[in-house]
Amino acid sequence: MPTLDVSDAFDSSFMDTIVVLRRQVVMDQTGRGQITKTTPMSIQAVVVAASPDDLARLPEGEHMNKAISVYSMSRIQGPSRDEVGIYTHPDQILWHGSIYVVNVLEDYSGYGRGFVHAIATSVQSTDPPPPFPNTLGRA
Repeated sequence: MPTLDVSDAFDSSFMDTIVVLRRQVVMDQTGRGQITKTTPMSIQAVVVAASPDDLARLPEGEHMNKAISVYSMSRIQGPSRDEVGIYTHPDQILWHGSIYVVNVLEDYSGYGRGFVHAIATSVQSTDPPPPFPNTLGRA
């Protein structure tokens, strides 16, 4: 077991507030999942780009090829199922107006309580433009 505790390395100047959306799903008799509960949680995390913000134009449509890498001391989770069969979708992350779904989750709790690294990709076909101040001087 490592003896390094990375919680001291999380400087508040690198932290950003993200909203984690945890969704629970119950399967019906036909095998279709129904989302029964969505729990939003605001947590502090370090968020960096994991891929370029490329617009992929394919014959079936356009989508943003965009991913973020999230480092957090709070628990983020991937897909799981509890002991009574309730399936929990991977968490969604709301950050800067875009929604991402957790695709890869690496548990580094040996380096600090709850320390995780998650890679999440955008679920929106096209993301909203970033907010820019009005440069024309009009309100």
